[in-house]
Amino acid sequence: MIKEYDMRFFTPIKAAMIATFTSVVLAAIKFFVAISTGSIVVLASAIDSLLDICMSAFNYFALKEAEKPANKDFNYGFAKIQYIATTIEGIVILFSAGYIFYKSILHLDSKIPLTDTKIAIWVMILSIIVVGVLIIFLSKIAKTTKNEVIKTDILHYKSDLFSNGAILLSLVIIQFTSFYWIDSIFGILIALYIAYSSLGIIKSGVFMLLDKALDEHTQNDVLKILKNSPILGYRNLKTRVVAERIFVVVDLIFPRDITLLSAHQITDDLEVCIRKIDLSKKWDIIVHMEPVEYFENSHLSFIKKESF
Repeated sequence: MIKEYDMRFFTPIKAAMIATFTSVVLAAIKFFVAISTGSIVVLASAIDSLLDICMSAFNYFALKEAEKPANKDFNYGFAKIQYIATTIEGIVILFSAGYIFYKSILHLDSKIPLTDTKIAIWVMILSIIVVGVLIIFLSKIAKTTKNEVIKTDILHYKSDLFSNGAILLSLVIIQFTSFYWIDSIFGILIALYIAYSSLGIIKSGVFMLLDKALDEHTQNDVLKILKNSPILGYRNLKTRVVAERIFVVVDLIFPRDITLLSAHQITDDLEVCIRKIDLSKKWDIIVHMEPVEYFENSHLSFIKKESF
């Protein structure tokens, strides 16, 4: 009963709302500390948290739109809005990394010491704890819902956790050694890491927008089902993944003496078996039944079952 309640309450939309609120609080604290201390790495972290606000809010509206039902103009629904959001998020993060890199380079020439580094250190410790808890929370939701937007958020917050740790280390070094250049050096390293992470986010979003096929393991499971069925073979197997839906299109080849009723029953059984591969997904399976005679006097061919 508790598990059912958790799954009902911890939705991707609620997760986006919680992530947005968390980012607002962290960004406000970091901007205040960055201004008061003059730290470029804390400023970088504050800008990153500001981006978190924008992205989490954007993800919230994207997830809301993605839940809208299909209509006459969009027969397959609006699920791909999530991937548009993911791609835009990655691009914005990439530009933010460029800005942090630029500010860090400029700051290398600055000889102005930081002030109140102890406050900055405590703020970064708080940030690490809060972001760590948020990652655990989002991971639980991602595991339950398998939502791509939430998975992207987790990746981004993991990069935040890494950058916050690097920032904390640089502030500790400054506190005990007065080596102020470390602030800019760590700013550059963090910018490069954020840029690298953003490229992975962009790649994930673009691949989904381009109708990426099923992963190799799941695709092989589909082929095994076809192999163990009473069909002669198949052709034109195509798959694509859109959010929680998996689309499968295939032509099935049947022997000449089979009745339409029997072929229809075999097709139904195949669809049931394929759906059982992952019951958490919504499967849209389109099967075209072909008689083997159609291939006897034509240039067309099919993959015979014996050749698996």
